[in-house]
Amino acid sequence: MIPEDFIERLKQSTDIESIISPYAVLKRAGRDNICLCPFHSEKTPSCHIYTESQSFYCFGCGAGGDAITFIRLIENLDYPEAVRFLADKAGLTVPEDGVSDHVAGKRTRMLEMNKEAARFYRDMLNSPQGESALDYLYRRGLSPNTIRKYGLGFAPPGWNALKDHMRSKNYSEDELVEASLISRGERNTYDFFRYRVMFPIIDRRGNVVAFSGRALDPDEKARYINSRDSLVFNKSSNLFSINFAKNTKEKHMFLCEGNMDVLTLNQAGFENSVAICGTAITPEQARLLRQYCENVIIATDSDSAGQKSAEKAVNLLGQAGLSARVLELPPDTKDPDDYIKKYGKEAFAALADNSRSVISFELKKAAYGIELETPEGRAEYLRKAIVILAGIDSPSERAVFTGETARLCGVPVQTAEDSVNQRREYNRRSAGRDEKQKLIKGGGFQKRDEINPEEAKYPLQAKAERGIIAYLFHSPDKLPHILSKLSPNDFPTEFNAKVLKTLVLRLNKGYSLDISTLGSEFSAREVGRIEAIKRENSELPFTMERLSEYIKILLDFKAAKNKKSPAEMTEDELLEYSRMLKKS
Repeated sequence: MIPEDFIERLKQSTDIESIISPYAVLKRAGRDNICLCPFHSEKTPSCHIYTESQSFYCFGCGAGGDAITFIRLIENLDYPEAVRFLADKAGLTVPEDGVSDHVAGKRTRMLEMNKEAARFYRDMLNSPQGESALDYLYRRGLSPNTIRKYGLGFAPPGWNALKDHMRSKNYSEDELVEASLISRGERNTYDFFRYRVMFPIIDRRGNVVAFSGRALDPDEKARYINSRDSLVFNKSSNLFSINFAKNTKEKHMFLCEGNMDVLTLNQAGFENSVAICGTAITPEQARLLRQYCENVIIATDSDSAGQKSAEKAVNLLGQAGLSARVLELPPDTKDPDDYIKKYGKEAFAALADNSRSVISFELKKAAYGIELETPEGRAEYLRKAIVILAGIDSPSERAVFTGETARLCGVPVQTAEDSVNQRREYNRRSAGRDEKQKLIKGGGFQKRDEINPEEAKYPLQAKAERGIIAYLFHSPDKLPHILSKLSPNDFPTEFNAKVLKTLVLRLNKGYSLDISTLGSEFSAREVGRIEAIKRENSELPFTMERLSEYIKILLDFKAAKNKKSPAEMTEDELLEYSRMLKKS
């Protein structure tokens, strides 16, 4: 455990608003703040930041806790690492004798390995062996400054070049395999990247967390490959060039498919450009973008695969609360990189200014292959358009696009509006039927509770458990009274029993019950559940009557559970049972 006095110093030196504000746009709500939750997709703010208690809680997904918990979740760190992260910001030094360094040490060593590998690839690019790779980058229009800025490199064609270099730096083969720098075959190990231009993937803190390699062999089927997921890298939650894009003051970002598109855009002055680290954008990447911008211009390739990628991005960005527009490339260009080389950065800026909104994009896509000059074509397009228009929540925006569609199809605006409203009513009823069907099948509306699954089995008892836990946070002096009536073993749900045991142990040792000190014993999501228990009961009166009622619920449950049937009783128990019946 990290010494409690240090955690208290860290808490006093940390302002939760300043910790959360780089990751979300905070809006003042009375004494506190609210924001769109960075841990799940939403359009209206449900995450509350409480100034007085220096805590946060999302009423949408249940994430909650203090600044340490927030950093654990947002940066994917364990408890000691999150403490170190905040201590560095506060200018404090964590006492090393109290910290478990196993996972933190592995993570640090993996980052050091990646940094050393990036140096090796960079040196290879600037060596005689890297001439073909450097020539490729120059032919793609990249300047020496851009190549240096992104730390581009070259993986030579041999099987052991990087492995031999890293082994000379005292890194083991097991470590290198775990970091996705080498692969393990049936008989031996070999370099994961071979004969490729190398793009280091750098996270928001400036760490080299992975690599993307572009094949130089024209016969290589896998043109791009990325590092496997590791302790420091998850491709679904990272974006290439986010380390540069996050520092721009623009309110929008360009979302590209390829690394080369980002390099060309950045070189042309559009530093607010990122690329997905995979084949399609993920919800995690959408939420990452939301932390740094309000609008996204989707700049995917002009082929059918690119259009499908744009369609998926439109939906995910919208779910994350971002306004999305789609860049429309002319038929003679295949991607943003190609467009800038043909027409220049000024033309690209104008193209971005004229990018279509999501609705315009969807409506145009609906018109593909339809002859709008014919009555049959206009009728077909109107049927498709009504489905799209019915999905627009904003009445004013829906009215504008419905009017334009009506004029395009040559029908009265009122007719189009009536059709859209009918479709919206159909959608509403359909959604209701789907939910009802789920309920009939027994699925309910909520997912299985991963933290405390037994709550569904014992709802009344679980509520009493939560009430007692919240009471202890509020009035720890009532611990002797609670323990005189029951013990943690009398809690039927495992998670709540663990929380009570922890609180009892801490109070008996004279420790505080501050949420900041519980992170070493609970996961970040579990800390969020404990914060939820506190929030759930914060508005209720902490009276002895209420506490007694909670205790009675659990004692009654215990008595009912322990009650035996006559067939299960011993002879002495049967005699006692018989005497009780006569008395009654």
